[in-house]
Amino acid sequence: MTKRIIVIGCGTAGAAATLQARKTNREATITLLQDEASPEYSRCGLPYAVNKTIPNIEDLVIHPPDFYEGRLVGADLQLNTTATKIDLKSKTVHIKGPSDKADSLLFDSLVIATGSRPSAPPMDGLDSPQVYRMHTLDDARAVQAAAKKGMSVAIIGAGLVGMETAESLHSLGLNVTVIEFLDSVLPAMIDADFSGDIVERMEEEGITVKLGTAAKAVVPGKVRVEKRALGEIEEVSADLVVVATGVRSNTTLASEAGIKVNRGIVVDERMATSEPGVFAAGDCAEHLDLVTGQTVVSGLGSVALRQGEVAGINAAGGTAKLAGVILARTTHLFGLEIAAVGPTRHTAERAELPVLAGKFRGSKTAEYYPSEGEVSVKLLANKETGVLLGGQVIGPCAHQRANVLGAALMAKMSISQVASLETCYAPPVAPIREPVALAAKILALRYAKLKERRSKSS
Repeated sequence: MTKRIIVIGCGTAGAAATLQARKTNREATITLLQDEASPEYSRCGLPYAVNKTIPNIEDLVIHPPDFYEGRLVGADLQLNTTATKIDLKSKTVHIKGPSDKADSLLFDSLVIATGSRPSAPPMDGLDSPQVYRMHTLDDARAVQAAAKKGMSVAIIGAGLVGMETAESLHSLGLNVTVIEFLDSVLPAMIDADFSGDIVERMEEEGITVKLGTAAKAVVPGKVRVEKRALGEIEEVSADLVVVATGVRSNTTLASEAGIKVNRGIVVDERMATSEPGVFAAGDCAEHLDLVTGQTVVSGLGSVALRQGEVAGINAAGGTAKLAGVILARTTHLFGLEIAAVGPTRHTAERAELPVLAGKFRGSKTAEYYPSEGEVSVKLLANKETGVLLGGQVIGPCAHQRANVLGAALMAKMSISQVASLETCYAPPVAPIREPVALAAKILALRYAKLKERRSKSS
């Protein structure tokens, strides 16, 4: 009997699941449901399309519909179609298509890749016409159409999307204010004590940054905010307001079906859920963090791709595993490349890991070579074992340095082993002592002294 596979969601995870399911099983029937008018597109690219760094918003669409429907994939792609219910007993997905046409589909295997939804901060006025999001193609089109040089814009949230949107709108000549509830920018990516260079660069560019500030209400032409430390209320000029306060896993469909859900849909290394034959991947899935030992919803496109591939292979009858994630992430803002891997200090300590930290700032080339730019590195190690827990890098080639640290994390290397890594050197390219290795050396010495003190006191 021909295997029937349904994939709900054609984002990065759903598209990857569909392609891998087809590669694994050439005979299966695959139905791909997408509740938007376009198949898979890059949400990460939305801010760069607003200011036309990417010339057309439509360029973000990875493959046109006929790619999925053609001979290579042979899937039944149903756009503008919402899955309204999963009936596990009858193995049926109920759907509502264009013009609200209702139908139902039978499945043998199911992949849930329903992604995420923007979270709403506790503030008034979010239904105001001056308020925008940055989550869909239509959102990007709306912001692009509304943004005019000389306007004031308030970005609520200093995470990746908020910061990248701030840079995009600033480049179009808008007066940008970033409002962040916490005391640092990119708080889920880098530690507060490591983010000063980014804030300094933003202010040099003419962007106003308000940290430790709660957005309370959107009123005509303004956002009312409160400085958390002092309780002072002030108003920020804002012809436009972009709310970028993060996303939440879209788990409603799975939860209502009786599938185990926590912050996301709980999955194992096969991306299998609590129900046989049902898999989940992407922003809706909660997977093991290999460093903290806890589960996490990553929200990263690179992770969604890998999870989707594993889910698709297994849904089609194959055997694939993804043990967990290390949360490698990067961006480029205001001329600074920023990257991190593993937990921040706050996340590690919340997971009850004893943390020891070390930092180093050095040249990107040989110190005597005429070049501009520095590399800053912060590393975290387990205070009791000396094993690397994570790293953060700001400066040239930050993402590649984070990739090296990611490999070290996967190998469970000690900070001393990281310090001993042999690295490339040439005056115009890289210094004779790699900044990552020097940061590790500083941290290794700190760990050795701590270990010696422990030994003497025992």
